[in-house]
Amino acid sequence: MSTLKLNIVIVGAGNLAWHLAKELQKKEQNILQVYNRSIEPAVALSRRLKCDFTTQIEDIDRNADLYILTVKDSVIGEVSACLNLKNKLVVHTSGAIDQNTIKHKRRGVFYPLQTFSKEKKLNFKNIPFCIEASKSEDYDTLMRLATLLSPMVYNINSHQRKVLHVAAVFACNFSNYMYMISDEILNKENIPLDILHPLIKETASKISKHKPKDVQTGPAIRKDKSAVDAHLHYLKEGNNYDIYKLLTKNIIAKNKDEL
Repeated sequence: MSTLKLNIVIVGAGNLAWHLAKELQKKEQNILQVYNRSIEPAVALSRRLKCDFTTQIEDIDRNADLYILTVKDSVIGEVSACLNLKNKLVVHTSGAIDQNTIKHKRRGVFYPLQTFSKEKKLNFKNIPFCIEASKSEDYDTLMRLATLLSPMVYNINSHQRKVLHVAAVFACNFSNYMYMISDEILNKENIPLDILHPLIKETASKISKHKPKDVQTGPAIRKDKSAVDAHLHYLKEGNNYDIYKLLTKNIIAKNKDEL
């Protein structure tokens, strides 16, 4: 098999593009150009990659092999429809959007299942990639490209990916929101969030060897009403009170269902 070397245009210049494009360069893929509607992110990413940029979608380079859309889910269809390309492979990187949202015959999905922030370095070998394509030869190309980045590559169709994205929101976004609430509660009492870091790490590490339902701890699973009441008394009323009460109720109900 010949060495894979693609000419690539990155459409979008957000957090994912910031990491993915650089990693592709490290694997000897040629980033021809960055497109972004706003000039500052386009300039910043193009400087990072040492490549061309444009803020005009009609000026996107038409000579690339692959166009990777890293734009918001809500504009994937609109942006893809504006790409004046003939017989080019266009993929998006969304967990929730069907591949058929892309308005090109050669279309696919190149979805890295991870949370991306510009300031946080990532090891792509630890990032699962979910791929899909409308044509078998394009699927093979995406498979080869993904395996350059990570050993964890999955053939996931659009329905499975949507389900996966729902699960990921619970596991990542909602859990991070819980950290935000914890931070707010601690800040009121001048306690640093650092004190919870070991607990957070241990909680997350448990599910590498156990089912989450088998390692649930806390006052709700113990039916410790006095602890729950004390917590609710401290929280008084409001959003955090309601969240605590709802989650406690559901943990208790879940435990009853599995007894």
